[in-house]
Amino acid sequence: MAEEALVFYPVMIPLFLAAGYDLLVPLAVIFGGTQLGSLSSFTNPFATIIASNAAGVNWSDGLIERILMFAISTAIIIWYLVRYAQKIKKDPSKSIVYRVDGTTSVNYEKINSNEVITDLSSKTKLLLTLFLSTFLIMIAGVVWFDWWLTEMSTLFLASAIVIALIERINEKKFLDQFIKGAESLLGVAFIVGVARGVTIVLNNGHISDSILFYSAKLVSGMPPSLFIVVLLILYMGFTLFIASSSGMAVLTMPIIGGLAVIVNVPGREIVNTYLYGMGIMGFLTPTGLILPSLALANVSLKAWWKFIYPLLIILFILCALFLVIGIYL
Repeated sequence: MAEEALVFYPVMIPLFLAAGYDLLVPLAVIFGGTQLGSLSSFTNPFATIIASNAAGVNWSDGLIERILMFAISTAIIIWYLVRYAQKIKKDPSKSIVYRVDGTTSVNYEKINSNEVITDLSSKTKLLLTLFLSTFLIMIAGVVWFDWWLTEMSTLFLASAIVIALIERINEKKFLDQFIKGAESLLGVAFIVGVARGVTIVLNNGHISDSILFYSAKLVSGMPPSLFIVVLLILYMGFTLFIASSSGMAVLTMPIIGGLAVIVNVPGREIVNTYLYGMGIMGFLTPTGLILPSLALANVSLKAWWKFIYPLLIILFILCALFLVIGIYL
């Protein structure tokens, strides 16, 4: 899940704010959670399997290492996030958003955390069931029926109309609210378009190919342990120009896989290096989904950077250790 996670922001942000946290916490949970999952993808067909096929190795090679990476990196990010959340709940003035961005507006309707609900009406239960069913249908559609953005958008539009019918919202009010919601996403749409445009220029201008060619020359002839760490850094750099996991695999694996044979590095570690490098840099790369996510949460890139860079240093050290140990096992 990447683009699919964007629909969670209007739901989760009011809940986290009502619980006493700042805007960084739901951003880190939603965007950070999906990005962390991609860092150590076990069987992701768009990343792990395509890269393994391109490198000439079985996708199950390196699976145990990726599972261990997932467990350890997940524990680290949970510790890091809970530590920050508890700190700002005790003292809101320590919020990075408050320090960097000041008092920011919230794009979504606030929840009154003092309101106590003792029982749910039948209508509320029906609406909650519809809400849950929408996400379950979306997941099933993507996994089993090849759904993508068009089908998912249609599903959410249909669910919104059904909710309006259940609540008996008149047509004018429904359209006003729908347009208001669309307005809040217009900036996000522009950001996605510009980021995609940068990628097209890099690819069609063969700039990405040139970067890849000279990077491959740089790492050839290195000792295995140095080669794998430098390659991790290179993949982090590549991610700034190629945000697509499948595109990165197809472009780089045939070349890097050949270099790995020369320096005696197992193919599975090349695949893991690619995953870890893209996973780490995916937290920041402007051609990915960080800018739309920041726009939805109304958090600046500067505040996000100040929050995330210590975690990225920890993840880089962890990934480098895993890779160096992995080439000798």
